[in-house]
Amino acid sequence: MTHFLATAATVLFALRLLLFLLLHVSPGGIHPVRDTVSDYAASPARSTRLLAGLASWAAAAAWLSLGAAVLSGAGRADLALGGWLLGLGVLLAVMPFVPTDRSGTSVTTRGRIHLLLAIAWFTLAYSTIGPLGRLIGGPPGAVAALDVLNTFAAISLVALVIALLIRPLRRRLFGLCERLFILAVTVAPLVAAWALAAH
Repeated sequence: MTHFLATAATVLFALRLLLFLLLHVSPGGIHPVRDTVSDYAASPARSTRLLAGLASWAAAAAWLSLGAAVLSGAGRADLALGGWLLGLGVLLAVMPFVPTDRSGTSVTTRGRIHLLLAIAWFTLAYSTIGPLGRLIGGPPGAVAALDVLNTFAAISLVALVIALLIRPLRRRLFGLCERLFILAVTVAPLVAAWALAAH
């Protein structure tokens, strides 16, 4: 069962990555560097909103599959990590129903809830990379890749927070830093899922 779930997670994370890249090819009025990734779900273009929803649900299904794979691992099950991964799946499944307020518009209660969900997702996604590396153990290349991705995610997260706090940097760097972080926390579980499926 672990092999099946890890394989499903691998495919779903790859699909999430593809959908994430497609959002940048047809942005629907969202600037691919200045605007936040959450803005895609609030795009004036229906096709972009749909694509953003599909990307979020693909990620949700991927995290849920990886969480279930971790929990089903005989002798390697990690209840806390598996629970956090399942929590990530639930967060991403809910987020399309609570879209953000577009950049430059007034703040709403819905937008505040979205921000809280996004902060929780970023925090959990980053905090699972190290434990996933320790769980999979091998192959060595996968563990090394996770170490690099963990460092890359940390750097991009710090840059993201700095860009958020320093207003002149916000419009120029926040969206880029956010995209780099999301890329890292999508590729890392993809590598972990592949490593679990391979063993």
